[in-house]
Amino acid sequence: MKQTLRTVVFTSLFCLLLLDIICETQAGSVQYQYKKYTYRKKRDDKVYKNVKQPCEVNPDCLAKRGAEQAICIRKCISEFCYQDIYAADELEEGEIDVRLNSFKGCVAQRK
Repeated sequence: MKQTLRTVVFTSLFCLLLLDIICETQAGSVQYQYKKYTYRKKRDDKVYKNVKQPCEVNPDCLAKRGAEQAICIRKCISEFCYQDIYAADELEEGEIDVRLNSFKGCVAQRK
């Protein structure tokens, strides 16, 4: 009986700990809220590449690295689209940019 009670207590504590870890993980996840623009690769990619190319060789942007360089290039491409999509939550180093296609769609629509 003592063994069964210990097992029940241990299992209960383990489940509570696991539940706490799951709740902490969910609370720490980031949900991006940004304006979404439609991006069609075949139609919009050429427009985006043509606008992006001069910005990639801009001396101001070439002097930067990582996220700072990406921010500089995107601001050069379109200050309006950058402000619309990234201003509230700027890119961070190592971030996977889930907003890039929306940015490309914004640029294509503005041209």
